[in-house]
Amino acid sequence: MNAMYVDIETCPIQLDGYEDKEDEEKQKLINPIDSRVVAIGVKRADAEPIILMNYSEKQMLEEFWKIFGEFKKASSGNTIVGFNIKSFDIPFLVTRSFINKVKIYPFYIKEIIDLREYLTGFRFGKSRGTLKEFGEAIGVELIEDTDGSKIAFLCKSEDFEKIKEYLLKDLELTEKVHKMMITLDIDKIRQW
Repeated sequence: MNAMYVDIETCPIQLDGYEDKEDEEKQKLINPIDSRVVAIGVKRADAEPIILMNYSEKQMLEEFWKIFGEFKKASSGNTIVGFNIKSFDIPFLVTRSFINKVKIYPFYIKEIIDLREYLTGFRFGKSRGTLKEFGEAIGVELIEDTDGSKIAFLCKSEDFEKIKEYLLKDLELTEKVHKMMITLDIDKIRQW
């Protein structure tokens, strides 16, 4: 299996007054109607990561689906991998593509590997554990002073380099967690 790791960063469309909102109100804005994609990271196991950002959301989405399609067409065994990808990244990308009138590359959800699902034994409902926490649990520590909750502030200050750096670290961690999961045969769990 050849894997392509995918992760996105999002930001509320309306940032005026964002910093004054309560955490619960901020959290409510993280949906594809009130927020947009500001960066998309993809990394194949055999290549350098690609970070799509610093231009229009529509262009980023078009480029992402092109990369996605080329990867999927290259081999039937090529798999998309991410952390919480089925609950967040993929739905967000599809909805924002709809809003931006961007044609997607058709795919089967069942063919996408969501590390969170496997690492929780396909537990139904909410479960504890962020990508960073799972990484730390297996001894992978990435020193960083940014997390997903700070992306809106980085967008507002237009610190795109910091967003890129954060996304690159997430892709690296996703790949390391996935490789450990394979080593431990956790990838052989089947839900149905």
